[in-house]
Formats: sequence, structure tokens, C-alpha cells
Amino acid sequence: MAFVYEVSFRPSDQIMSNQPFLAADMKVLLENVNWAMQRVSGPPSVTSEGRLYGRPPKGLNAGRDGLKFDFAKIWDDTIICFDSDEYGASANFKELEITLGEFFTKPQSRLILEKVLLHEFLHLVVDLPRALHHGRINQIITHGLKIPGDPNPLGTVGLECGGL
Repeated sequence: MAFVYEVSFRPSDQIMSNQPFLAADMKVLLENVNWAMQRVSGPPSVTSEGRLYGRPPKGLNAGRDGLKFDFAKIWDDTIICFDSDEYGASANFKELEITLGEFFTKPQSRLILEKVLLHEFLHLVVDLPRALHHGRINQIITHGLKIPGDPNPLGTVGLECGGL
């Protein structure tokens, strides 16, 4: 089950006292992550450290979408966390971790966050060389999952997303 490591989204006591607006933004980000995850997976199981989302994103099809045969197992092992030392979003193949950084503490629409989470998960499961991921990911989000609008509304930044 994909795990949202909520502890990583909780502001430290120092942030709570010295940066109350950032603390509030981190709380909203966590709420929006859980909203997006529930939309793509369904209701979670709740633990003391976070929520577990049991079903891989609705609508994905390994054959049609060109995904690794074990994409559902990869979903089960994926951890979603926040790291204030990071800026954007990234997917770590070795750790099966999706990390959201400081940029996402700024107001984002929930639909954009949903697309970002899907985009990063698809990096973990698309069965192509990384340099070819973005075309396939955009196709899956637009045509396979039928999510309206730009499939990658925030674009890609440098090497973190396999870009430049």
C-alpha cells in the first residue's frame, strides 16, 4: 500500500513558533496530498505515522500504458514524504519514494497536486528508459486516466525529472 508518511509533513516545534504561516501551509499540503491520494486510490487505512492507500491509481493498465508488470507491487512499496531541503517533486527509484519539497508549501490546486503525484509515481513504473518517460507519462495522464488539462502543468526542472 502506498504510504503517505505524515510525520514528514508535520512542522517542527521551531517552525510552529517561528514560522506559523509555513506551519499552516504544511498542514494544507498534507490535507491536499491525502485528498489527491484518496482520489487516485480510494479510502486509506490510517496509522499513527500516516495513511496507507491500498489500490494503485484507478485506470492504470500495464499493457495499454507500457508499465512494468509489477506496477501494483511498486505502488504497495511507495512512500510519499515531504522534505524541506528539497524544492520540487522527485521520484527515487531505489527507495521507491516520492518526495515533495518546499515549492509545494505554496498554494497549488488539488488537481495540480494530483497530477504531480501521478507523474512521479509513473516515473517509478513506466517501462521505458528514463529519457523517454515524459511523453509516455503525459499520454497516460491525458488519454489513459483522462485527467483534463495540461498533464504536466508545472513542467519539468533539470535533471531531477529526466530533463536537460
